Amino acid sequence: MDIQQLLKQVKNDPQMVQRIMQSPDGQKLMQMLTQSDGGSSLDQAASSANSGSTAQMVAMLKKVMQSPEGSALINRLGSQMQQ
Repeated sequence: MDIQQLLKQVKNDPQMVQRIMQSPDGQKLMQMLTQSDGGSSLDQAASSANSGSTAQMVAMLKKVMQSPEGSALINRLGSQMQQ
């Protein structure tokens, strides 16, 4: 699953997102996305995504995926979302 598909699925099923984000992997992802600036970049990316522009969110997730831990985390979350 690529990042664009993941974001589309997230937008289409908010309840699934809530379940995933409450999981240990979801909590770890939030920690990785907010550690550099306390979450202001994530807030901006989420706002842009709500307006239809997912470029900032994609860039943030790609950055997370640059590390082996982040890549494994995104892959696990993607698998959970497909269930």
